Amino acid sequence: MRTMRFAAAIASAMALSNPASAGFFDFTLAPYVGASAGQSTTDSCITGTCDKSDIGWKAYGGLEVNEYISMEVGYVDLGTVDYSAPTGTRKTHGVTMQLLGTYALNPSFTLLARGGMNFLKTDVSGAVAGASGNAEDTDVVWSLGLGAQYNFTQSVGLRMEWERYFEAGSPAFNGGTGEADVDLISAGLVFKF
Repeated sequence: MRTMRFAAAIASAMALSNPASAGFFDFTLAPYVGASAGQSTTDSCITGTCDKSDIGWKAYGGLEVNEYISMEVGYVDLGTVDYSAPTGTRKTHGVTMQLLGTYALNPSFTLLARGGMNFLKTDVSGAVAGASGNAEDTDVVWSLGLGAQYNFTQSVGLRMEWERYFEAGSPAFNGGTGEADVDLISAGLVFKF
């Protein structure tokens, strides 16, 4: 009986050390930082007429858990929507917390998919905010995104992404900011340590 247990332990150890089991359970724990900029676009003017596009940007840091999953935290500024009838502005920005899935097609090119929970603040000012002239809301905003990364070296990459932030803001009735989906198309650099 003792010999059977010993043989089973040896077989298990050999199976787990086999390169076929490498990958998902191989923890790399590599930190990285990055920054991207691009165009943000809202899906709705909420009221009146507006300029739906602006410059958006984000800065982030992350931890590559393994070759397939990373965790990121950062700050995103989704730009300002300028209203002309009635006049006013709407700005959305805040903290992001996302999981990033990666799949390397080869050492130079990686596909990306992301999703997460973000704490975004929406500020509305001017006549578009109603009688008060100002309205704000900080809320949990869910997001999804797709992208790709070209790796110049093992430490430096160019990342291009599309992200959607769902229903940023609060309902427009009773002095709210109004809700809108905001897209961010961005490109930037990533530095892995």
